[in-house]
Amino acid sequence: MRTHFRIALAVVIATVVGVGCASTNVRSPGDGLPFYDNADFTPRWSDTGRHTIGDFSLVTQTGAAITRDDLRGRLHVASFIFTSCDVICPTLVTQLSKVQAADNVLLVSYSVAPRNDSVAVLNKFGADRGIDPKRWKLVTGDASTIYRLARDSYFADDGRLDESQTTAELFLHTEKVLLVDENGRLRGVYNGSLPFEIEKLLADIELLSA
Repeated sequence: MRTHFRIALAVVIATVVGVGCASTNVRSPGDGLPFYDNADFTPRWSDTGRHTIGDFSLVTQTGAAITRDDLRGRLHVASFIFTSCDVICPTLVTQLSKVQAADNVLLVSYSVAPRNDSVAVLNKFGADRGIDPKRWKLVTGDASTIYRLARDSYFADDGRLDESQTTAELFLHTEKVLLVDENGRLRGVYNGSLPFEIEKLLADIELLSA
């Protein structure tokens, strides 16, 4: 009796586990990375969301215009920096330099102090640090556009941007780095100041590029 009960129980457990695994496989995207649609970064394992990076028009360190359309069709890694930062940003830039050599990905670093980070300032900043403008875009322009992107598209502000403030009073300081796929969907979030997080980012870039 006990033997039959144990066999029956084992069959039930195997069936439940099998169904659960099959269900997980059905939900998971082919590249194995989740999608993120909101600021709490709850992973979603199905390609059914509508969240993508919003439209924008800004300028890079070379003076060239950059828009959302320029990011379509390729992976990009987004970050938020400013050239006079001496706390998080130097470490962040050093870590992201490891990503610059990766194939099939574009780095996009938005200045959160665009009033000071002119095209000329960004150009010198990049040249001093070996930043290749073809692989790594340092972006400046309208402050309200940059903060809107940080808040609504990349969810990078962590609730620290107070919309009641004027644009001149707004400021964002974050170590958050975002991986975005070729369709403008968020696929990964990392602490860009930590080497092991950058290694995870590089591995995820490989997954999305495969």
